[in-house]
Formats: sequence, C-alpha cells, structure tokens
Amino acid sequence: MPASPASQSHSSILAVIVLYNCELAQSQSFVSLFDILKANPEPAKYFSLLLYDNSLQPQNHMVSADFPIHYIHDPSNGGLASAYNVALDRAESEQREWLLLLDQDTSLTAEFVLELVETTRNLHAQAQVAAVVPKLRVNGRIDSPAADFFALVRRQFSPPEPAISEDLVGIQQRRLSAYNSGSTLRVSALRSAGGFPAEFWLDFLDHVVFHALYLSGYRMYVMRAILAHDSSYSNVRSLPVWRLHNILLARSLYVQRNGTWMDRLLYRVWLLRHSRNLRECCKDPRIWKEAVRHAVQWKIGSKDKRLLT
Repeated sequence: MPASPASQSHSSILAVIVLYNCELAQSQSFVSLFDILKANPEPAKYFSLLLYDNSLQPQNHMVSADFPIHYIHDPSNGGLASAYNVALDRAESEQREWLLLLDQDTSLTAEFVLELVETTRNLHAQAQVAAVVPKLRVNGRIDSPAADFFALVRRQFSPPEPAISEDLVGIQQRRLSAYNSGSTLRVSALRSAGGFPAEFWLDFLDHVVFHALYLSGYRMYVMRAILAHDSSYSNVRSLPVWRLHNILLARSLYVQRNGTWMDRLLYRVWLLRHSRNLRECCKDPRIWKEAVRHAVQWKIGSKDKRLLT
C-alpha cells in the first residue's frame, strides 16, 4: 500500500468548491466553510481553498481571509472531473495531504470541520484509509454513504438495504460509495488510483472514484458528522432532459467498464424496471424510451470503452 509522502503537511487539506452560475454569497458550501474557518482560526491553519468557477461570467466580488484562497474561472465548463483534477494537481503542488470535495449546495458545520481535522490527523499514518466522509442527509434520509450501485443491481428483487445508521463511525471494510460533496480523499491514494476520469465529467464520478479506491485496496472512514445536502438526484422530475440523458450514459459506461458478465445482464433487467419509473415521473418520453433501448440493444458481453449512443 503506498504511503503518504513525508513532505506532505500533517493533516493539511485543500478544499475545492465547484461553482456554476452561482454567486459566492449564494453558495451554501462557500458561506458555511468561510464563516466556520473565520470563526475558528486554529483549524483554519490546516486549510487552503480553491474556488473553481465553471460559470460563463466570472465572480464580480472576491473575499480575503487568513487562509489561502485561489480562484479559477473556466467558462469552458468541463464539469466536476476537470475541476477536481486541477484541484488534485494543486493539492500536490501545495504538498497537501488531503483533498476536500465540495459542490455549491452542501451546508457545512463547525462540528464537521473540527472532526475532519482531528480525524485526518489521527489517520495520518494509516495509509490504507483513502477517504474520510460525513453522512449526508437528503430529505430526512441518510443517502451517503451507501452500498455501491452493483449491490443495488444485484439485490433488485430483494428488499432494499437499509440506509446507513446515523451511529455508524469508523473504518469500513465493506464496499461503500459516497457523494462527491463532503468527501475528503487522500491525495497520494487518489493519484495512485488514477484521479478523476474525464469521461465521467459530471455524473457517476463519485461511483467511479470510490470503486477504483476500493479495488486498489483502500478503505473509507465514516465520520460522526451529519450534513444537510441538496441532491439533484432526489427529484428526478426537476432534472432537464440533457441531465437525465447524461446520467443514463454515465451509469451504463460505469457498468460496462466495471461490472461482471452477470452484472451487465442484471443491469439490463434493472434498466427495464427503471424505465417504468421514468415513464411515470418524466414528462418527456425520450428518456424512458432511451432506457429501454439501452436495455434491449446493449451487448451484455461487450467491453467497449465508448459511451453508449
């Protein structure tokens, strides 16, 4: 198992917040983290902050703080993967040991920040732990971390697995996946696992990264902290057609690349069943019809690396 380079600062964290058409003052992640670090100068010593803005127009107003803040405006909008890879490069150049991923809509707490600093310090020498994640509550339910997508596909005819307990804390030996936002990843482990694949520029990137880390022998630490999170996946009706299309493509590519022959067969069945839900909740019929087409036309044994079209 690769160890953290000795040159990296002990428990040093680069936090990256990815913005899209959102002013800083409207970003729950930025406002909460900025206020917490400003009010708590001791944990603030462990942080630097990268603001990666995918909006067409740059921010009109920036802020100053006692901790380093760096702003990048990228109107080409390469999604999350591009922003996270830039953050990974910067974390290495700053000799940061950990990379905290944040979207613009996660509400952080002082308890989370303090626990994160303490936990990463305690895990400094435990190189097998590559991820430190909070529990994310979405609409009253703990949605992250959770069993990976393959577990869902394999158990589709069984009662669903219960949500992660609010009392779960510590290093997990079983395979779990977590949302990007709020996850803190060990920089050396992330680099050794391949970073953030550009093909998954927006959706299913979290599944891909946690799958790669687990297969590389790394494990996840689940924090005591519970954060409120606004997940776009929680309300399918509100998603535009292009986003539903992208989710379908990314999910299919994930299964195609990482699943067994049986997983790909079960995924076809899952797609057919899922298409019924899409038909009921989506006004545009193109989405559920595309899900059916994927299920019927997909070659189960194919290892084609291309996105399905």
